[in-house]
Amino acid sequence: MQSSFPLPENKPEIVALWQDVFQDSDEFAGLFFSRVYKPENTLVIKKDNSIIAALQMIPYEINTINGILSSAYVCGVCTHPSERGKGVMKTLMTEAMEVMRQRGYSVSTLIPAEPWLFDFYKKFGYSYPVDYGVETSYSGKQSVQAINADHSVIRETGSQPDYTFIECTTDKYFPYFDRKQHERPCAVIHKADDFETVIRDLAYDGGNAWAVLRENNPVGIAFAKPEPEGKIIIKEMLYDSTPVKEALIRYLHRRYNARTVEIRTPLSAEENANPPRQSYGLACILDNRIADISGLYMTLMLD
Repeated sequence: MQSSFPLPENKPEIVALWQDVFQDSDEFAGLFFSRVYKPENTLVIKKDNSIIAALQMIPYEINTINGILSSAYVCGVCTHPSERGKGVMKTLMTEAMEVMRQRGYSVSTLIPAEPWLFDFYKKFGYSYPVDYGVETSYSGKQSVQAINADHSVIRETGSQPDYTFIECTTDKYFPYFDRKQHERPCAVIHKADDFETVIRDLAYDGGNAWAVLRENNPVGIAFAKPEPEGKIIIKEMLYDSTPVKEALIRYLHRRYNARTVEIRTPLSAEENANPPRQSYGLACILDNRIADISGLYMTLMLD
């Protein structure tokens, strides 16, 4: 049993295996395999000339205080149900680790699909947690104002400064997003193509990316996803100041008529100041010259 890189004609078979295992929407699968998937970043295992397991190794950069690190995000790890429990995934992961080291990646990250998989991946060196903090805003503390009829643009007035909120449907606001993500001390970095893919993925889930403008210049951005029972999850929020953050949260309460808005945030370096911690992913150091990757923040991944 040995892994290999797939041929271009193997793509439909890999898509079928992905859907058998993950049962994602056709829209998400189409998005991933049209914009993200590349044969050279995919490993498969075949049995009787049929693909029984696969995974993706997607390149990302990680911004750190010591410079940019190259990394690979492992995702889409799947084995055909009939082949589970036979060591297939252990073989595939072992060979993937070797491929990533040969390519010179400094770090690898992943997001376990199930809680028990955290221990499984630790066996391969994924020992650094990639968590996020959770802040929650409740509607009772939010002032309510009218929203424009088209639900696309609203101006919050009555206090200085004035803010305008507009939906992001293209990568127009990527330069602002890019500048703000690079301000973080240790975080996975998204390129312009990733930004557009994230927006499309969010739309398939009924969510939206919202930019906050002041005098026609972006001062904040949030990626909001609706959940049942009047809850909104902000998967990512970047902003210039606390007043911008507060104005954006107020807008999302109004826009979605939400009772609660849950905001994912990087964890503070000061333990006592940390919001509640949520387990999210794991990181593995592939380059022995790197001593530590603690505090890594990862968000807006296609998990």
